[in-house]
Parts: sequence; C-alpha cells; structure tokens
Amino acid sequence: MCDLFFLYLMKFFILFITFTLFTAAPLCAQRSAKISTANQALAQQAQTLREIQYTLQSFSARIEALEQQQAMLNSRISALERNDGGVTKDDLAAVRADLNALKNEQGKLRGEIVADLSTKIKTIADKQRAAAESQAKQKSGYTHVVEAGQTISAIAQAYKVSVTSIMRANKIKDATKIRVGQELFIPDP
Repeated sequence: MCDLFFLYLMKFFILFITFTLFTAAPLCAQRSAKISTANQALAQQAQTLREIQYTLQSFSARIEALEQQQAMLNSRISALERNDGGVTKDDLAAVRADLNALKNEQGKLRGEIVADLSTKIKTIADKQRAAAESQAKQKSGYTHVVEAGQTISAIAQAYKVSVTSIMRANKIKDATKIRVGQELFIPDP
C-alpha cells in the first residue's frame, strides 16, 4: 500500500516537472537572443525528465516484484493457518524472517525513491533558479530588427548605447556580420 503511494508520488513529481518545463518554455523564449540558451536548458531538463521516467520504470518493476513476494508470503501464511496442527516453530520463524526481509527491502526502496527523486528535483530547481537569476540580472532594453543599410554603430548611436554593449548583449564577435531582419537586443544605456 505504501509502495503504491510512493509510485503515485513519483508520478506526481514527473507531471509537476513536465508542467514546469512546458510553462517555463515561453518565458525563456521571450527574447530571440535567448532562444538558443533556452533550448539548451529545455533539452537538459528534458533529458533529466527522461532519466526520472527511466528511474520510475525501474522502481515500478522493483515494487511489482516486492508485491509478488508479499502475495507469496500471504499465501504461505494462509497455508500455515489452514494447517492447524502441522505448523512448527521453524515454519513460523521462516515466514517471519521472510516477512522482515521484505519489510527491510521495502524500506530500502522507499529511501532510494525519495533520495533519487529529491536529487533530480533539486537539480531541476537549481537550474531553473539559475536561469531565473540570469534573466533577472540582465538589463532591460529593446528589440531592434536590423534594416537594410544599418550598421551596429548607427544602431548604437540611435539608441545612445555603445557598440560593445550591443555586441556583448547579442554575443556578436564581428560587428560587420549583422544581417537584414536580424533581431538585436539593445540594452538600456
């Protein structure tokens, strides 16, 4: 019964993470200069989600095996109860030992589930926190679509910012390699 609770708990966490990923995606992609970074973060989170799903499948298989062992023990107990006079102390001791081993395995599995999910959820939360902090640290500004004949220096002059700040904000290495239609993030002066 407790194992099913943990199974449902794991499924809830996976749904929570999936929901978080899909709701965070539009926020990450608000500025075209950040799309690449956002896609990389989403790919990493999707990989983490796949790892969690794989772990869930593994734990589900182990839980199923434990449930089968528990059913076998229940059958043995029922058989021992039906056999009124034939039950020996050794039989009861064997069943008790098996039952204790099963309880220990269930406790161990619960601990592994909690530890694994906690680690993975912490990893995702840390990545999201870092992305949010990175976004918060960035200055406000404007989005400018490059038109024919424009240069970075002309754009910088129009917005009263430095060429260097535009190049840094857009990760541009060569100021001569901008193209018509390209969106540039122009940070506030």
